[in-house]
Amino acid sequence: MKEHDVVVVGGGISGLSLAWYCAKAGMKTVLLEKSGEVGGSFASPKYASSGKNFWLELGAHTCYSSYQNLLDIVADCGVSDTIIPRAKVPFSLMIDGQIKSLVSQLSIPELLMSAPNFFKLKKTGQSVKSYYSKIVGEKNYRDVLSHFFNAVPSQPTDDFPADMMFKSREKRKDVLKNYTFRDGLQSVAFAIAAKQGLSVFTGMEVRQVRLENGRYLLRTADGDEFIASKLALAMPSAISSELLRDVNPDVANHLGQLKAATVDSVGVIVRKEQMNLKPVAALISPGDVFFSAVSRDTVPDDTFRGFAFHFRPGLDEKTKRDRITAVLGVGMSKIEHTVTRVNTVPSLRMNHAQWLEKTNTLLQGKKNLLLSGNYFGGMAIEDCVIRSKGEFERITE
Repeated sequence: MKEHDVVVVGGGISGLSLAWYCAKAGMKTVLLEKSGEVGGSFASPKYASSGKNFWLELGAHTCYSSYQNLLDIVADCGVSDTIIPRAKVPFSLMIDGQIKSLVSQLSIPELLMSAPNFFKLKKTGQSVKSYYSKIVGEKNYRDVLSHFFNAVPSQPTDDFPADMMFKSREKRKDVLKNYTFRDGLQSVAFAIAAKQGLSVFTGMEVRQVRLENGRYLLRTADGDEFIASKLALAMPSAISSELLRDVNPDVANHLGQLKAATVDSVGVIVRKEQMNLKPVAALISPGDVFFSAVSRDTVPDDTFRGFAFHFRPGLDEKTKRDRITAVLGVGMSKIEHTVTRVNTVPSLRMNHAQWLEKTNTLLQGKKNLLLSGNYFGGMAIEDCVIRSKGEFERITE
């Protein structure tokens, strides 16, 4: 059984970025991912037809110039030349089956009356609802803006901390403001996984963690074992909590306090000639069974169009199928390919800052345990990478 310096459990962008920092520093690093490929929310499944591979995002959907740390990793992996611009197509509302612009549904008088609050109010200590309803007006928030906010993590966000929903981050002036990658976001995950000095094993579900003689012993569902002096967990908090139950009960119990939501996503691919719907970045239908239908129209294709529907949990397949065909205006026989995925996203609440402070206190002095994920400083891609970088610096400072 080979021993490593660091074993990272979880192959999403949090685990990959943390493994990248460790491997770059010369640590013998192994990453274990339970599914058949790395990526996590960087899921860009491909459909091969007509001599091409058409990809569709089923988790995260885009990047922005504020993602300084992610772009540093992208450059190091040699894939900066795959950055491409996103087409300028609108985010739209679907009201009574009709496509409407965001502006058309806003009360401009209410917006003008509320707008001065933007310069007076602070986000700290405010929920998304309490802050933004004062910025745009209560009716505008209730009827329009709240539904766009809900679409981001595919769950109700009224009680999310306002300062964690949208954050200012260090920007790169030399990169497109609104971009993605030629082969989808998952191509970045694959590039990181291929880094020299990083060993990646997929299909490895860790079931047990023990601490013996100052080293971590991990056993997978198939009976494989890995040993490392440092353990990094980059998975949903509930799973990390369960794995740490015997080796660090205090941290395990603390992680177990967080709530999370599942996102039931269905991706569909349709030939362009079969559709009359105008190009959109995403459709948001207030009060509907789905939080959003995010389009691949931002990266136009000559043959296909793709849509990722992010549904509310607990729906049967017929309900989802019927809603997809009604929204797109096509029958199931015209949908050429379907792919499904379930992601886990955190349900942040107003006490999250205090929860995070206690997390970091519990980790003080524990340079053999690292925790990363999308439930620390925020859910954006860059927030995940920032957390991973911070954890790496904590154990190496």
